[in-house]
Amino acid sequence: MKYDVVNSPYIDLESPFTLWEAVKMALLLPTVPLRLCICVISIILVAIANSIAIAGCDLSKPLPRWRRRMVEISSQAASGTCLRAVGFWNPRVVNYHNYTKGQQLGAIGIFNHVSYLDAFVVVWAFCCAGVTFQFSKHLPILGYGVRALQNLYVPEDKDRTQQQKGMVQLIKERAANHAMPMLSVAPEGTLSNGRCLLSFKTGAFVAGTPVVPILLRYKLRPFNPSWSIIIPFWHLLRLMCQFSNAVTVEMLPPYIPSEAEKADPVLYAANIRKLIAGALGVPLADQDRRHFLALVNAGVSVSWDGRRLLAPPGVLDAAGCMDLEPYMPENFVKTKKQQ
Repeated sequence: MKYDVVNSPYIDLESPFTLWEAVKMALLLPTVPLRLCICVISIILVAIANSIAIAGCDLSKPLPRWRRRMVEISSQAASGTCLRAVGFWNPRVVNYHNYTKGQQLGAIGIFNHVSYLDAFVVVWAFCCAGVTFQFSKHLPILGYGVRALQNLYVPEDKDRTQQQKGMVQLIKERAANHAMPMLSVAPEGTLSNGRCLLSFKTGAFVAGTPVVPILLRYKLRPFNPSWSIIIPFWHLLRLMCQFSNAVTVEMLPPYIPSEAEKADPVLYAANIRKLIAGALGVPLADQDRRHFLALVNAGVSVSWDGRRLLAPPGVLDAAGCMDLEPYMPENFVKTKKQQ
């Protein structure tokens, strides 16, 4: 079966670089260096503040209240400053009381993963812990700020099955410890163009704890801030050359799983996925990171002006479709080895 690349959740052809976009860039480009400096200064300051806040602490245990409060104030201030510096002048939070209820229940936050800005948005909104990769806590400067959030880190195991089992166990242990910061997870596990909801991984649902569905609603026009197949620097530059970007964080009421859902993480994940998609008003797309990697392996990209699909000769047919199977990660690696 042919894969429709034009309508792929990893492709965005609805944010073209028009004449009006060029005018905005000409007007706002001179402000970009200053705004980037503001972001860098904010990250340095939060790294210093958070390093002081957690000095001498065991981060596997709850922080004393005053230290936790210091982390919250510095992290939310820095994240909010960075968001405004890139054009999100008025980010909004709706129904925060549902998040508070979730904390009381020992719930896990579940949000849709749209943009590389999601981490800033989530920390600004409620300064929760997240799930991230080990390297993030070792990043220059930024790593000092990241560690204070008491995130969970994906185990560095070459065996992917063992890695997933280790992550599930960490999530179960964190969910059982209500004294630790609330954990928020993006079960899609990868980013898309924000116009659908990808398949959910089940790790966050294995513990059978209540969840708080969290909706990240970005304004997708005239420029889409999502991370699809993009040119990273150009994408950030276009983002910062908008007069205004917008995001709203909405918390739905805590969802308490039934006995059937507690016993079946796949069912639990599917029901929450349908709930979030319905609230966002977007369709479900039964795709995951493997499909994104297949497009990358095939050399599919989008032109700099966001108007055309690009691919090596013979990859796409006249309708913008392709045979994705040979480029799926497991098949692509085998082919490379054989060559």
